[in-house]
Amino acid sequence: MIYLVIGVILGVYLFELIVAVLNNKYRLNPIPENIKDVYDEEKYKNWLSYSLDQHRFSMIKRGFNLVVLLLLLLSGAFGWLEGLVSAWSDSIRLQTLYFLGVYLVFTTLIGIPFRYHAQFVIEERYGFNKSTTKTFVKDVIKGLVLILFFGGFTVFGLQTIYLNTTDLWSFILFAWLGIALIMILIFMFINRLIMRAFNKFTPLPEGELRDKIFALASKVGFSLKALYVMDASKRTSKLNAFFSGIGKTKEVVLYDTLIEKMSDDEILAVLAHELGHAVHKDTTRMLIQQILLLGLYAGLIGIVLQSASLMTPFGLSGIHFGFGLILFTILMAPFDLILGIPLSYLSRKAEYKADAFAVAQTDKLHMASALKVLYRVGLSNLNPHPLAVLLYYSHPPMSERLKAILNQ
Repeated sequence: MIYLVIGVILGVYLFELIVAVLNNKYRLNPIPENIKDVYDEEKYKNWLSYSLDQHRFSMIKRGFNLVVLLLLLLSGAFGWLEGLVSAWSDSIRLQTLYFLGVYLVFTTLIGIPFRYHAQFVIEERYGFNKSTTKTFVKDVIKGLVLILFFGGFTVFGLQTIYLNTTDLWSFILFAWLGIALIMILIFMFINRLIMRAFNKFTPLPEGELRDKIFALASKVGFSLKALYVMDASKRTSKLNAFFSGIGKTKEVVLYDTLIEKMSDDEILAVLAHELGHAVHKDTTRMLIQQILLLGLYAGLIGIVLQSASLMTPFGLSGIHFGFGLILFTILMAPFDLILGIPLSYLSRKAEYKADAFAVAQTDKLHMASALKVLYRVGLSNLNPHPLAVLLYYSHPPMSERLKAILNQ
């Protein structure tokens, strides 16, 4: 079984490495005619340099993470950790929480230099970083605390189900229902609470822009609960706007950078796009997709937790719930790649529909110019490799998206 696990790790790594190299080379192809005006000559050079820096950094980070994971697996470190935490408590559930907690803290700590370099070297070099070291440290601590709390709660619940079910199918069913409930709560409430732990949300001030946005929402029959501006500029200069929540908890959030760098007409086009997602119930569809996927995840977790032969080669004494969850994330990687193809396709299809909705409610030229601003400011890839698009892209490539908009 050790060869299966190591084979999955190396196979996924090599495949993703090939896709990344192909994607990096593909960016050097001539930019499609309909988006040549996105970058001027200086911006084009910046984009090439930025994408190359990101590619090199990604390769180093992936290689480092691969080596660390292989060393942990092959050195028996997880078996040593099992023995260590068993002395801290007689409770099996607490032992699992300690086991995963130590692993999470370790991986977070060794990942901090990479996060810092990405933020304060690469993003800083191209004018994106607006964060401070103090904000960075606070974000790391808050993120770790939130993961330990919510992750610990979820793991505790799953292990309780595991210890109180007598067969595989009962565990899969109750685990699926339990995680699905947590997923719904995250969509409705928790995600907003987490975002507010990191960012400040203020209501969009009274004025022409606010009036236009509420008029647009009313025009399409959407009852807008709240409209907020998020202080994204304290971390980045990139632009975004999004919906948060489902049902009556929906609210619209605009980055303050979006308001700063777009005209009112362009902002309205972006908001019309987001309203298109709401009208087409894309968030609900995505939630249903995730809940269905959770059934697959619960099944794989259940299978992993039935096999001591998957764990003992790595130094564990037998079936270990915490290590089983780590193995699950490893063995799930190939499935995620395969499932990503239809899911990304559905997401890209939804983006086309939301763009068409925005064009119908505003103006195609405003939608086109808004997209160009988004891509220009973010130094986004205008030439993604088709294989990368197939596997990973939730949004259509800029050239195809703009073509669809202007042909409305």
